[in-house]
Amino acid sequence: MSEGTTPTEAITEVPGTPEIPARFAAAFGDWRPQAIVFDCDGLLLDTESIWQITEDRVVTAHGALLEEGDAALLHGSTLEAAAELIARRSGHDEQTVRADLHREFDRELAGGIRTLPGAAEILRWAGAKVPLGCASNSWLDSLEDKLRLGGLREHFTVLEASDTVERPKPAPDMYAAAARALGVDPAQALAFEDSGTGAQAARDAGLRLIAVPTGGHPAPPADLALTTLTDPDLRAWIATW
Repeated sequence: MSEGTTPTEAITEVPGTPEIPARFAAAFGDWRPQAIVFDCDGLLLDTESIWQITEDRVVTAHGALLEEGDAALLHGSTLEAAAELIARRSGHDEQTVRADLHREFDRELAGGIRTLPGAAEILRWAGAKVPLGCASNSWLDSLEDKLRLGGLREHFTVLEASDTVERPKPAPDMYAAAARALGVDPAQALAFEDSGTGAQAARDAGLRLIAVPTGGHPAPPADLALTTLTDPDLRAWIATW
């Protein structure tokens, strides 16, 4: 145990050769990631609820009439894409809507961010095995702030955001760039995502994928879907790397 590590923080290694949990063996065989790229919002940090409050407030303020399917489009979208849709549905100026989204989101963030169950532990365990990156449809400054406020920034050596690549999610640019920056081919990297938008980006970039959907949302297509990062089989799989 390293100096300053408490017993509850230590990673318990299973004596001998750990067995790969059946679900993970079925999904991945003996494949092991050489790097991992995590989404942020709704997966590691409870910013999805903050973003939902922000969107609802701006939609109401501008009198936007959302249509069927709009909610799915907004889930996991960039702020710019949300502003364009809300402006189109309300007939208001897109730049004004974008500024309102920025202001309301920053105001909600000031109240603090809740780290989602299992997030800190998984980052610590996985980070002891392979390098980690984070890929988010936030702008980079916002991603830095959120991870710092949530106490997770130290775990990542690479950050990719909507303003660090040519095209944000669902385009594959962000995940491909993150894998390369971590020093691996995308096929050697694993992604964790909660939204269909992000899942498509990861799959199209060539990464293997574990989906952990936000409550109330269906799991997007992935190599394996979990309901929570606290799943004990996930930790057991990491122990086999």
